[in-house]
Amino acid sequence: MKHVDRGLAPGSRTLWWWLALMAVLVGIALRVWQWSLGTTMFMDELAIVHNVVTRSVGQLVRAPLAEAQVAPPLFLLAEKACLVLFGKSELSLRLPPLLASLAALLLLWPVARRVLDERLVPLALLTFAVGVTFVHYSNQVKQYASDAAVGLLVVYLALRLRERQLPSTRFWVLAALAGLVLPFYSQASLMYFAGCGAALVLLASFDAGRPRLRVTMTVVGAWAVGCVLSLALAQHTLRPIDQAFMQYFWREGMLPLSARLPIDFTQDIAERWANGLGWPHPTSIWVGFTLLGVGLLWWQRREVALLLTAPWVLSTLAALLHQFPLRQRLMDFLVPTLILFVFAAFQALVRWAWQRHAGLGAVALGLCLLPVLYSTTRHNLPPFCVEDAKTLYAKLAQVRRPSDAVYAYYGAGQYLRWYGPAYGLRPPSYKLGHCYRHLPGAERNYLKEVDTFRGRRVWLVMMHFDPYEEQDLRAYLSSIGRPGPRLTVLARMPDESVGYKVSYAQLYDLTDAKRAARFSAATFPLVPTPKRPADEICWSCYGPQAIANNHY
Repeated sequence: MKHVDRGLAPGSRTLWWWLALMAVLVGIALRVWQWSLGTTMFMDELAIVHNVVTRSVGQLVRAPLAEAQVAPPLFLLAEKACLVLFGKSELSLRLPPLLASLAALLLLWPVARRVLDERLVPLALLTFAVGVTFVHYSNQVKQYASDAAVGLLVVYLALRLRERQLPSTRFWVLAALAGLVLPFYSQASLMYFAGCGAALVLLASFDAGRPRLRVTMTVVGAWAVGCVLSLALAQHTLRPIDQAFMQYFWREGMLPLSARLPIDFTQDIAERWANGLGWPHPTSIWVGFTLLGVGLLWWQRREVALLLTAPWVLSTLAALLHQFPLRQRLMDFLVPTLILFVFAAFQALVRWAWQRHAGLGAVALGLCLLPVLYSTTRHNLPPFCVEDAKTLYAKLAQVRRPSDAVYAYYGAGQYLRWYGPAYGLRPPSYKLGHCYRHLPGAERNYLKEVDTFRGRRVWLVMMHFDPYEEQDLRAYLSSIGRPGPRLTVLARMPDESVGYKVSYAQLYDLTDAKRAARFSAATFPLVPTPKRPADEICWSCYGPQAIANNHY
């Protein structure tokens, strides 16, 4: 078999090398800036943090996590170490994902050099550096940044193991150890270890004389052991109810084994180009370039193509078998290779233009840069913050009277538990609502809860809310009381990826007995709402968004 080229010699310092360095520095600056601002942790982060804070090291490794959370054990231990060493701040708890994202940025450089011409490497690095999904999840207490970093490390190891010059024995040993340990830090990395491992064995089997087959089998065997043990531990620590919840929550990421498969698969890829990287519409263009890049790599550099596509094949198979969802942020660990595929297609255009004239080649490079530049104008720059509880609670603390009651919609539970005490919001100074969506007559149960505040001023705190439930609460409180000031905090995220664009606290004066007597929770006329699917009704009150309901 034809072996992988090493790319540009490590000691070379061309213009393209310096441009690549600048792209990396841009990515580092964006990530460190986002991290340094210490923005409010999102609900899913807080659910992980709650587990880390309240559990021992042994419980984090051996027992199922609370509040429908799933995370690899070494990631949890890294979070626990940061908690013990540096405290409970956002900067401390977001340090592991930050370091993982920086590592991914640095790892993409040598990988890109082995896949692309040096002229395209800076553009691929810049795409990853400013990619909104990678900047955002570099500062989320979740494992997504680690998934991308470990995936790129596996690709780097695989490419090195296929170079013409055999790596040293030390490198082979380190590669084997990586496969024994890292599956416990990134569950998604199993797709890379298994996919690239199988590709390495296949390639070594076809080498003339098979000079590296035995050592390849040893390394891949270590990877297989690490993957099997990691998978066994993950299954042991996943409760059946949480597995069922995950199947429901990520149901759209489970690909159908039907004629719709190509459509759904390409739509998922297009969504990452639009919302993950911010490239312009129609994103079907970039899906087309992705496929073209795969084809060109397969034609020109089959070993590289096989190593890059093998994790995609395995991930797609897992999604078809409903074992791993391939959608949105859970797909991000594969997006770096997606970037390489597109720039492999662009590379053909640049090569063709450069052969005719250097000026024409420069124009072609400029065209390739345009979608990357567009992505920086279409989306907000950091800081990103989905639901800014700290700002909202600080505003509320400034205007709330000591006698004012606080009723918090159940979606605010995670935020109140973690941030509330710093702003004077400790039980029983507020009432956290219950989730009733899975019960008959759910709407009137919410009204009964706020009925207990008749004769008082009450602040309605709405975060991570269902619009129909919010509509009922606001309509009822406005009917039995008088609306007062409203404190609003907007999310700061890329426009297309925001699910919860606003958080707010609204004051209602319920002291007018005559006005309050007009309606009761039982008699208030509710606006009809669309009927919810049965599975949504079943799972709506389970998970991190309804911490008071997780007693299933």
